[in-house]
Amino acid sequence: MQSIGRRLRLLVLSWNYPTPAAPQRGLWAQRMCDAAARQADVTVLVPTPWVPALLPFEALARFRRVPRRERRGAVDRHFPRVPGSIEYFTHGFDARLALPNVLALAGRLHKERPFDLIHAHFIFPDGVVASRIGKELRVPVMTSEHSFWTPWLSDQARVRAQVDAALTGIQLIAPVSDFLRKNVAEYLGGRVETVVLPNVVDDTVFFPAPRARDANELLYVGLIRRFKRVDVLLRAVALVRRTIPDLHLKILSADAFRAYARDRREIHELIASLGLDSAVEIVNGSDPPAVAEAMRRCAFVVVSSTRRETFCSVAAEALACGTPLVLTRCGGPEEFVTAADGVMVEPDDPAALAEGILKAMRERAGFDSGGIRSRIIARFGRNAWCDRAMAIYERVVGAGR
Repeated sequence: MQSIGRRLRLLVLSWNYPTPAAPQRGLWAQRMCDAAARQADVTVLVPTPWVPALLPFEALARFRRVPRRERRGAVDRHFPRVPGSIEYFTHGFDARLALPNVLALAGRLHKERPFDLIHAHFIFPDGVVASRIGKELRVPVMTSEHSFWTPWLSDQARVRAQVDAALTGIQLIAPVSDFLRKNVAEYLGGRVETVVLPNVVDDTVFFPAPRARDANELLYVGLIRRFKRVDVLLRAVALVRRTIPDLHLKILSADAFRAYARDRREIHELIASLGLDSAVEIVNGSDPPAVAEAMRRCAFVVVSSTRRETFCSVAAEALACGTPLVLTRCGGPEEFVTAADGVMVEPDDPAALAEGILKAMRERAGFDSGGIRSRIIARFGRNAWCDRAMAIYERVVGAGR
């Protein structure tokens, strides 16, 4: 493909992006932007809830501490205030509520220095708003996708109507795995082209280092949600401890939305009922360097999800640290995890996961840390991702012209 011959001007729109109010949210979007900035000029718009000054509740007041604008590294970031967008309370209306302020800011920035491409994350509300901006500014639009479209859009008539209307202004949709692409393409029925653009692995943070590993420690990283099946993992740990009494589990999990509090309570109750209080440690809100360090020190990283994991950055990041996996067959990771990277078992089965952990423990000497890392970085490291993304960006820009 012929290059446009200069650095692209890229406008990214993402509701999911780290801010002082939610520093762990949307790290994948930040990493994509940082990687793209190696070859493009990147400006990010992060719609942020507007909160009146008199509201004292910390759950809301924290959004007032988000700056209006900042530059981090090579990326310009803007945080326009919009109505709604607080957790999922107004989700079905967020695109319409945010459009006026986001469109005004995008228009002003475009007038100062025109953009070549708009890249939104998620089809809603991000893609819906981006489609309208693209039409107004006459700039081509693409979206990444990190979540399944069905049965979600089938169940949400209001959102589905907005998405269907927006598709006419979107040139390309890029799910993060082929597993997800098939789901999206089935819904689209040929209306918009799809191509896989995976998540990027930050190889400056996730890398091997000479550390003494705890041979009996398993590590889980992620939200404590029912679909992540942490309950299956805990039951498996209880089973394995009958053979390996010193086995223990560390859980690194951000608190995230208050709506998830019930799931966390259930897990704490299960830990107590299984007699695992001394064998399970839960650490809240670890940042990426701390996660990477934990990955370097454990024996295995465990993924216990159901069959609906679209990519699984945790699995890729563990491999970048040279740490093998014990994981369930959950879709996305099956596209890049090999037998040389860990042990894979069927989901939703504590006995199967327990046997997988025991198998991994028996075979741990056979896993090659250097080989594990090199394979994953060749596919998802910053350089590899940037080259792939630039080819896609230039293709969309060329088609738009």
